[in-house]
Amino acid sequence: MSRWPLVLALVVAAQPIGVAAQEAEPSAVRIHVVPDPPGADIAGDSLTVGDAVWVTVQTSGPGGHYLLPETLVEAYGERPELAVLESARQDGQLRLRVALFRPGSFVLPTVEAGVATAEGDTLRVPVYADTIQVASVLAPGDTLLADIKPLWVNGGIPMWFWILLALLVALALLAWWWWRRRDQVDELPKLRPDAYRIARRQLQSLQAEPPTSARRIAAATEIGEVVREYLASGWAVSARERTTFELLPALPERWQSIRPALASLLSAIDLAKFARLAPEPGEVPRLASAGLECVDRLEQTREAPEIPEVEEAVAS
Repeated sequence: MSRWPLVLALVVAAQPIGVAAQEAEPSAVRIHVVPDPPGADIAGDSLTVGDAVWVTVQTSGPGGHYLLPETLVEAYGERPELAVLESARQDGQLRLRVALFRPGSFVLPTVEAGVATAEGDTLRVPVYADTIQVASVLAPGDTLLADIKPLWVNGGIPMWFWILLALLVALALLAWWWWRRRDQVDELPKLRPDAYRIARRQLQSLQAEPPTSARRIAAATEIGEVVREYLASGWAVSARERTTFELLPALPERWQSIRPALASLLSAIDLAKFARLAPEPGEVPRLASAGLECVDRLEQTREAPEIPEVEEAVAS
């Protein structure tokens, strides 16, 4: 709802305090709140509790008298029924932005403002006001104010920032998911026709007995890597990144009879690779031979390409 700026007309006229008695006593003039622009109609419900409006302070009185703006601001600032939010000068007049906190027929409190004379004295002048109609924000049946409008804009983070942040997080998660999916596709094992031959050659080279316990640990670890590489490049089984417990259940059903031998081989190698337990002397050649046996048995399960049968035509 739009708010009409209000004009507060202040006419300075009061009895001086602490001045000579021969000073003429001007008659008091009241404050008037009128629409701005002139002639506009302010409905009774257009101004509600907590609304901030601009008022213009106009002074009139004996010549050589000047209103001290800070005294009026301080005087109003001490009253709980209104608040002075800011003040400004415009066209040589004082403007105040005030908010009112009492519904109904509201009269600005009578306060005293300071007025300086040409002689350098300061007078205390009472300030009066007419009645202002302030609409309540009470809901029907309520006894307490339910919706006082805030005087200052909330300095917190605006809602659009959180919406934008949520969108950015969603986009980041989507990009991460897409990138992860792309990496998984890129990392799919690529079949190599010579995977079996390479695996056999490497396992045969590892059948020699290493001279030290550290060499036996390294040799056992390499045997496991050769077997896993054969499964990945020869059969497209994701064996490189899986643990033994993840790999064994994922093997094809046709390898059911070979699974116990693979489990025994890989479990023994895991002790050397992860627990750093050196195999006993003579254990490495046995593990290499077991690896050879496993890859041989796996290769034997490879299906031969089907050759369509050609029926010979028999001439009748």
